[in-house]
Amino acid sequence: MTGYGSDFDDLDLDARIDVLAEKLANAKQIAFLTGAGVSTESGIPDFRSTTGIYSTTSENFFSIDYFHANYEDFYRGFAPFYRIVSDAKPNSGHLAIAELETRLGKPVDVVTQNIDGLHSAAGSTQVAEIHGTLRTASCVVCGKRYPREYFDADMRSGAVPRCACGGALKPDVTFFGELLPERAFAAAQRAMWNAKILVVVGTSLQVYPAAGLPRECDAGAPFVVINKTPTQLDSQASLVFHEAIGDVLPKAVARISNTTA
Repeated sequence: MTGYGSDFDDLDLDARIDVLAEKLANAKQIAFLTGAGVSTESGIPDFRSTTGIYSTTSENFFSIDYFHANYEDFYRGFAPFYRIVSDAKPNSGHLAIAELETRLGKPVDVVTQNIDGLHSAAGSTQVAEIHGTLRTASCVVCGKRYPREYFDADMRSGAVPRCACGGALKPDVTFFGELLPERAFAAAQRAMWNAKILVVVGTSLQVYPAAGLPRECDAGAPFVVINKTPTQLDSQASLVFHEAIGDVLPKAVARISNTTA
């Protein structure tokens, strides 16, 4: 599918991938804004599609009020999702983003709404996790933070993980009704300000304040969307792909030679 409002509407997929490769090769500072769609190819379900998490539960399940109302109910329902996310591995999209940094030496900022840690696992070093992470959990009573090794068995089984003080542990992710982590969101804003190209990958741009981040970019910076379904900013993008991420991003990065980095 071609890009709405793009200068490259009439090009076929292969030609548009060439254009993306050229834009990435020439950029002095790259920013990615990623959402659930970048991790679906790792087997992690998204939230809002017809087969997503909200097709079998509701947004209320991930609200802070629901969590505090009954820790036992929450963790019983959370266990299957936790196991899927914890066992997932980076896919070709994560690896392509990391390759821009590891093979080509590009300065790359990754701003992600995902809590799975797969960008870091793939090798990206500048990652702002604006919805938090499942790698740690904190006590709701005393605030002590624990690494995954401490609570992993409990969360996998659906038991309530407990702090040494007896308080329940909460995953260090942002629930509905909570503010985004301040430091991560500040890093995300800086990434937008510094970007010479922004690539939005696997997000429908429906959840704020993350959906507003692209508007923080310099008006002259190229803006690319790679998402299976249309987004509200497609008309403002210079290049739009509605194909699978794995059919676009790895191919574009592979076409960039080390000499152009």
